[in-house]
Amino acid sequence: MTAEIPALTVGQQLQQAREQRGLSQQQVAVQLNLKPDVVVKLESDQLDGTLETYARGYVRAYARLMKLPEQELLAAYGKHGDKHNTAKPMRTFSNRAAHQATENRFMWLTYAIIALLLVLLFIWWWQSERNVVQPAATPQAELSAAVTDSELPVVAPLEGIETENSSIEPTADQIVSMLAQLAEEPVQQSDSGPLTTEPLLDELEMRFSANCWVNVVDAAGNRVAYGTKQSGYVMQLQGKAPFEVTLGNPSVVQINFNQQAVDMSSFPGGRVAKFSIPESE
Repeated sequence: MTAEIPALTVGQQLQQAREQRGLSQQQVAVQLNLKPDVVVKLESDQLDGTLETYARGYVRAYARLMKLPEQELLAAYGKHGDKHNTAKPMRTFSNRAAHQATENRFMWLTYAIIALLLVLLFIWWWQSERNVVQPAATPQAELSAAVTDSELPVVAPLEGIETENSSIEPTADQIVSMLAQLAEEPVQQSDSGPLTTEPLLDELEMRFSANCWVNVVDAAGNRVAYGTKQSGYVMQLQGKAPFEVTLGNPSVVQINFNQQAVDMSSFPGGRVAKFSIPESE
């Protein structure tokens, strides 16, 4: 039997030898412990991908089974493989290396991004801590300034106007109106004649032993007190007598007019009382 047929490829020689021995591809696959499709690819010279890596071993085993010269078939396969590699270069290792390099670059880029995010997070935390610690003293200074500013208008209170914590306070328009009246009175007096000494204002003191609503208007028509006063509150008023006084519960109020006690025994408790101080004769 002639083993070398120059016109035939390695796969064709293996196929011809198998057919001469009357074996099927399935039988050869069983004897070589290979899959049938591997035998088909060996005989059709279609060794690609992973199969190409083990092709020389498959060719050697197949040639040995068919009693063919192994070295000659391997040499012929080498020439065929060179042509195949020229047309389609083997890239198993190079592709793996390129893929590994790409993965390494991506991994380092990921690490760099994570590190940058950690740095930015630390900077943000550090800035937040500084913003919390540094301005701590500022609100006290601002609060002091605000309190000082808010206290300036009450350094010189107007005579006859009671500054108090009550449910109803005089409006801004009423205060402006009273200021205008007080400012106009000296001017009118200066036009009419020589300056004269202003008479002393009458004093009215009220002490509350329980909550009580109160309204006080002096002889000039100025409302000098208004609203609900709390238990224990002491109210000092000044104005022109007589004062028109309205009390929601006169039994809980002690009144002194120009340091003289006012008799409140005639007013029943729990009922609204309206009276003048001093009483008209």
